[in-house]
Amino acid sequence: MTATTAASTSPRFGYWVAFFIFSTITLGATIEAQAHTDRLSPAAQSNQRYAVACATILFILSTMVVILHTKPLLSSIILGTKIEGFIILVLITFWTALVAIVSDTRHGLATDSSGSIANGNLYYFSWAGLVTGVALLTSFLRSEIGFDIGGEMRNRAERLQQWVWAGMLGLVQMGSSARLFDNHCGDQSGLGEAEIGTITFCKRCQLGIVIGIFTAIISVAIVGFKLGVSRNAKLPWLFTAEIVLSGMIAGGQAGSVGFITGQEGPAAPLNNLYYSSWGALAIGLVLVGSCVENWSTAKSSLRDGEEGVSLS
Repeated sequence: MTATTAASTSPRFGYWVAFFIFSTITLGATIEAQAHTDRLSPAAQSNQRYAVACATILFILSTMVVILHTKPLLSSIILGTKIEGFIILVLITFWTALVAIVSDTRHGLATDSSGSIANGNLYYFSWAGLVTGVALLTSFLRSEIGFDIGGEMRNRAERLQQWVWAGMLGLVQMGSSARLFDNHCGDQSGLGEAEIGTITFCKRCQLGIVIGIFTAIISVAIVGFKLGVSRNAKLPWLFTAEIVLSGMIAGGQAGSVGFITGQEGPAAPLNNLYYSSWGALAIGLVLVGSCVENWSTAKSSLRDGEEGVSLS
């Protein structure tokens, strides 16, 4: 078996190559950001070292797996086994920690004191690496265990994927707002007086926390109900709840996004809160549109059925 054949037989080789590229860029960007940061407190420097350590581990592991794809004898020991699954879980853990560290304004890596993106390579490629890690895990579960997460969600219940996305975006929105509030409005923020947020800024952080919690709780509740019933089950109350609650999410996000992303808002600069706020609004509108479309289809079918009975 040649190296090319070994690589081509792995359904995740493309993901691993992308993972290697993202980890290489992220490592270089992390080292560069650490060298030029103005955050020199002991806590900030400690987290900067953690970020470099995480990026180094990610680079080494991804490099090792890519090389293994070119060595058929060695690749058979790891690729497609529980060892590969464990490595993927470790990588996702380190990517999650890395994203959390570099996105924090107190550490002076991917974002500056205002929360704006200061190092685009570090910010975007760290997120790209995390997304690739999730894609790797999904591919591993599908090919090696036979569990297709995406397919299961599509077949289990209508709009289940969209509700899961709404829940995740709500959690990011809540967490980002809470972190910005703690950093810029709390008594133990660790930032200088010049970086303490205004009253308007802090109130809008609280608004982000509330709307994020609201979105996450509603989404988790709907997902739980949908997982508890089959796709063919007819539950009018659940569909009614979807229409009402998706409308509440879309309305709440639409009413708050202007304040959160406005000039004095915590998401005025491009950051996690900015993307999660607009993303939550978009997914809320998609949910409302899907529910309305289903309602219109059902109403048309009912009307056509009544006309058929009257004609007969």
